[in-house]
Amino acid sequence: MKIIRNILIIIFLIVLVACNAFAKDPTAFSSKTVDVASEVVKSSDKTELAKENSKKEWALTVEEGKEDPAEFLVQLEGSKVERFLSAEKLISLLQSKEDKEKYRDSYISVGRITDDGNQIAFVLDLFKEARLIIQIYDLDSGNKANEFELPYNHPVISSDLTKYLYEKKDKAYIYDTLTDQSTAIQLDGSSIDVDDIHQGQFSPDSAQFCFTDSQQNIVVFDVADYRILKKIHIDSGMAIVNQWAQKNQLIYSIDSMSVNKTYLLNLKNGEEHLLGKGMGRPLMSRDRSELWFEKLDSPSNYKLNINTGLESKAASITIVDGNMATPVQWFYTANDFSKYDSEIKVNRIKASSSLASKGTQTYNAKNLLDRDTSTAWCEGVKGNGEGETILLDLGSLQKVKGIELINGYAKSEKSYRENNRVQKLKLEFSDGSSLEMNDFNTRKKFKEPIHTSFIKLTILSVERGAKYQDTCISDLRLF
Repeated sequence: MKIIRNILIIIFLIVLVACNAFAKDPTAFSSKTVDVASEVVKSSDKTELAKENSKKEWALTVEEGKEDPAEFLVQLEGSKVERFLSAEKLISLLQSKEDKEKYRDSYISVGRITDDGNQIAFVLDLFKEARLIIQIYDLDSGNKANEFELPYNHPVISSDLTKYLYEKKDKAYIYDTLTDQSTAIQLDGSSIDVDDIHQGQFSPDSAQFCFTDSQQNIVVFDVADYRILKKIHIDSGMAIVNQWAQKNQLIYSIDSMSVNKTYLLNLKNGEEHLLGKGMGRPLMSRDRSELWFEKLDSPSNYKLNINTGLESKAASITIVDGNMATPVQWFYTANDFSKYDSEIKVNRIKASSSLASKGTQTYNAKNLLDRDTSTAWCEGVKGNGEGETILLDLGSLQKVKGIELINGYAKSEKSYRENNRVQKLKLEFSDGSSLEMNDFNTRKKFKEPIHTSFIKLTILSVERGAKYQDTCISDLRLF
């Protein structure tokens, strides 16, 4: 007992001394802690700054002219495409073997990507069973974050992927992944048509939803309590909300007297501004300075400068099977998706000849890899260029499944017509095999993947241009 009592006395004295020291100098035990905390904050700030500086602009694009359109994630640098990633390949890489087997008969599409590019929602349409599965993946880790089933119709998805508006038995519901609850939408004083509300949009912060009711009002309501926040009457007709661009700005379209008109609406004061006529799939750029759209009477993408009102033809973001792909969503992310990349990088490229530069306009082989169809490689020998070659050094043995080649000088219709195009091309590989191709401006998939460290392209024959003898190719990609 004496030993225990002595130990307790010693402990008491130590605590007493420590308390006295703290009373004399309250900072005596905290200065180092503050310094360490400060260093941690500084390190965290540097990490966040580095991440912010490494962010790139990407677009989710949808192929035009197909019943089952392909989807691509495309990295942009201005108007040029830096990299692209097939959504079909992405889901193939993300899904487990069990899921691939379980959902092998499903048609898969991209529902939405978060604005920071961290997560993606896939919609799995099991059409034979009339079922709809949503799978959400974390793109940094590659892990599946969530999976759930919704009634069989495609939902409207919020920007943070937590809310899903869907129809069931002529009623509209919102499913919240955070609470795992579905709630029927009931709004007092507003006439709701299920088809109309299903064409609505969530706000950028996912807290509100808007749609057009049967009285030609754009209705904005709070998602948490279904309280109507605002109604704005549209005199000119029934509006379809295309995009909730930012907190107080909507883009909507109206078909009036057989003319399609697109407006920018200020939700705060109700003011509207006509953006243009005949615009399909209007989408405001991330910096809010441009509106991308496709003209309903033209198979091309266009850009409208919102500040000046000037329109310009936009280079097609990517061409798949000869079809244009249109952006349907922008996102801005530091994720480079390199582990999901579907494109094979060319280590070095060399041509047997190149047309001499004219001022700032070059025609060398590097133009084939710049993702810019306004530039091209043009051979530089006398005659039509039969026998001229391009050597693609892949740096190491690669599994190549196919090639995409944009034939001719695609800068404009005029340059395309005036210059030669390749009619037939020979491809030779490091394994000794070869093949010929005469089908261009399309993603040509080989019958079997080819393992090769290089590809040598030889022009066998050409299609003559109207003015020049130079044979040109604008772009080239391997996958």
